[in-house]
Amino acid sequence: MKPPPRQARPAHLPFVPGHVSGAAEQAAFRNFAAGAWEAHAAAVSRLLTRMPALRGQELEAARIDLVAAHAYLTTEEGPLHHRELVRDLHSGEGRLLPYAGCLASALRRLPSYRGVALRGGDPAGPEPGVGTLLQDPAPVSALAGTPALPAGTAVRYAIWSVTGRKVRQLIDRPTGSAQTNEEIVFVPGTGFRVLGVRTVPAGPSVVLLRELPGNATAYMDGSEELSGLDLKALAHLEEALSKENRAGGGRDWPERCTGPVGQDG
Repeated sequence: MKPPPRQARPAHLPFVPGHVSGAAEQAAFRNFAAGAWEAHAAAVSRLLTRMPALRGQELEAARIDLVAAHAYLTTEEGPLHHRELVRDLHSGEGRLLPYAGCLASALRRLPSYRGVALRGGDPAGPEPGVGTLLQDPAPVSALAGTPALPAGTAVRYAIWSVTGRKVRQLIDRPTGSAQTNEEIVFVPGTGFRVLGVRTVPAGPSVVLLRELPGNATAYMDGSEELSGLDLKALAHLEEALSKENRAGGGRDWPERCTGPVGQDG
């Protein structure tokens, strides 16, 4: 009998989709952000003026959450840089948990994206088997599937997104950058089910994933047999990958949108 697919579960999974930050978490993050707080808070205040629907009933909680998201998306160096957050969550150190908790809480306030999202990277280790559950303790970013993708890195993951979050409205882009691919962010702890691996003539093979809503473990039984929802997602992914994805000249993949999914360290 063939063994069930390996469940690629990280050692540390402090958050799952739906996390709502608490007062202590928010206070700890604000204290940690320290000198960088005012710049990010000012940007979020401008956003809330233009997009009042994001505020909800608890304006201050929304503001703190969105400051965490803005910091994650725009910080270029220092302790709030996205690389530091990912490293902390993968290592299980826990120093940046308040930051991650507020980010996770912020993402639930943003509009969801349903469709194909693509993540770049090179093969890392053995290819996951069909039915494998991938969960990452850190947020996972990808680019909304479009005919033109950035150059320099091949597509490694094609994800059928149901609740990945659109974050464009949180990023102040200069005039003329409208053609930049839209970034989609999946909240920390999101589960992805491996639907297959597509071999391409050049570059790494592409791992086909379906985002699992809510607590992914509730949807997994270790079976390699694909469900009806799996098959529908697989068809969407195959159709998207069959179309020509021409590289966009002069643009590289954002660092957040590359690398392995669901692996520690």
